Amino acid sequence: MKKIYNYLLIGLLSITFTPIETFAQTIDANRMNRDINIMENILSELFRATMVSGDEGTVVISGNSYFRGNNDTRGTYLPGFGIIFMVSNPTNKGFYVASQGSGSSKYTFYYDSDSEEDPTIDEESITNRIKEFLKDYGSTIGQLSSNEKVMVIYGSKSNSGVLYYRVSGKRLQSSGEQEEIPVISVSAKVSDLNDYRSGKLNASALESRLDVATSEDKEYLDLKVMGNIFETALKDQEGEAFRLSGSVSYMMLENFGALYSLDVRYDEFGRASALFRNLEGRVRSQALAELTAVGQAGKSEKEADQNYEERKKELEQNLATAYDDLVSNIKEYIVDYGRTLNSLENDQFLLLSVNINGRYDNIPGRLEIQVKKSVLEQLDRGQIDRDEALNQVVVTEY
Repeated sequence: MKKIYNYLLIGLLSITFTPIETFAQTIDANRMNRDINIMENILSELFRATMVSGDEGTVVISGNSYFRGNNDTRGTYLPGFGIIFMVSNPTNKGFYVASQGSGSSKYTFYYDSDSEEDPTIDEESITNRIKEFLKDYGSTIGQLSSNEKVMVIYGSKSNSGVLYYRVSGKRLQSSGEQEEIPVISVSAKVSDLNDYRSGKLNASALESRLDVATSEDKEYLDLKVMGNIFETALKDQEGEAFRLSGSVSYMMLENFGALYSLDVRYDEFGRASALFRNLEGRVRSQALAELTAVGQAGKSEKEADQNYEERKKELEQNLATAYDDLVSNIKEYIVDYGRTLNSLENDQFLLLSVNINGRYDNIPGRLEIQVKKSVLEQLDRGQIDRDEALNQVVVTEY
């Protein structure tokens, strides 16, 4: 059972023009992480895609996706703002296709569904699915205050992970070119979601209160450069360390600041390691092999048990050290380079959401690291030193 850091005091930060005390509350991180994971899975199912090639309607279904970088859907809790779910657009990813016969360079994406509804992925269908998600599930997320929001953003700065598709049959495709889909965001106030759940608002009344926006994904050069810094730094780690898996996604929220998200994995001496996915089996087999090699096969089982416990402890210590280094390094990257984010106002935040791939008992599965831009400005002006700035970087572990 993964060790969960159950209760976190969140209230050290504030949102634009809002007093810090407003958001001082105790959050059950285990419950919040559970709710976010459930909602991520629901959104992933709602937006599961099917890809159709141009040659006689061959269907290529995403199904289980391999070679993925970051998660297709990621949720992040921002104290005082609410929860943001970012859903990637499948047309923004690279992909491999496993098929028979001649290939095609033209592909069309559809929702992967057996229902009779129109499966076309376009702006209208995306907006409608987000609205249905908010109506059906938005109010089930606990611990949010009434003035916070639940927001779903589709297509914003998706990662460059690669998807693997396989042929699964035939299906008629629509004519015409694939529609260029803008970035779509739909948000609802928690108070409105609760009123809808209790019957105070009907469906049409709730929809009229939803904030729906579409826009081209505005390019922020300074945010892009900062993302490249994170990518370079987290890939170039020496020895046993957590390294970047996939690429860094980012977005700008006008009433919060810059939000980055990424996945990391534990590498053993620079190699992608499945060590902790099956720790016991791997360590025990290594111990048995070593004892057999020196002619001690007769007492291998007992010695292997002892060696296993010793190695497990050593490897867990190495993992914990690598995790501490990861947190420390990210804090330093934020303090040393976050000052270059000129798009941020002093009362906005730089937040990095990190998902840790794998199942580990002694470290969190997700963490968020954030700092207010004003702290970085104070460092620039010499009003505080580097250590003081590092101490004001807030780490939240789930």
